[in-house]
Amino acid sequence: MIGWIAQVPGKLLCGALVGLALAAALTLLLGWHGLRRMFGVPRVPRPRAMYVVLGGFWLALVVGCSAAVATIVLLRDYRRVDRPTELAEVSCAPTGQDRAQLQLRPTPPAAPERYDVPGDACVVWVEQVELRSGLGSLGVHALSRVERVGPIARPVVNPGWLTPRPPRARGFVDLVVRRAATIPVAVPRGAGGRLVLVSSPSGPTVQPGPI
Repeated sequence: MIGWIAQVPGKLLCGALVGLALAAALTLLLGWHGLRRMFGVPRVPRPRAMYVVLGGFWLALVVGCSAAVATIVLLRDYRRVDRPTELAEVSCAPTGQDRAQLQLRPTPPAAPERYDVPGDACVVWVEQVELRSGLGSLGVHALSRVERVGPIARPVVNPGWLTPRPPRARGFVDLVVRRAATIPVAVPRGAGGRLVLVSSPSGPTVQPGPI
């Protein structure tokens, strides 16, 4: 929970909160005017253009707030990778003929995950997500996560309808996601030293980590 909250940029959080407050106030205002009109309460006539402008502004607020909130929720499963960012510490060791074990320790620090995979190589599949340009002004350009280790899918927190994983049906998540791709990354077997999986907007790589 702490790692998720720490990832949320202040501009994104403030934008979502201010937008929600404005949308709520405008909803009350339009609802009040609608009720007065419905029940014939005497009122000072307002030009129709004013309601058209307010309605358009309300719709824009709802769309913008929905996108901001969806991005904040996506950060429960993903890491911000606007610059090179460590996703996990990884290692691959042979365990038998045509078998290997990959150990993955996610960042922020968490319990290590161990996966027994077939074959003579360890491959992790990293999901790269490019967000809509409007979210960049709020501090989030790209997201990334380790989706699979070999053929084994890693668990997620968010529901299936709120995932950019391709192929996907077009829907609510398209408010946020511009492009998504799943990229395989090979982890060297039995490599000495510390290896880290690093992702950035240009893609994921395995690099030697600091001692």
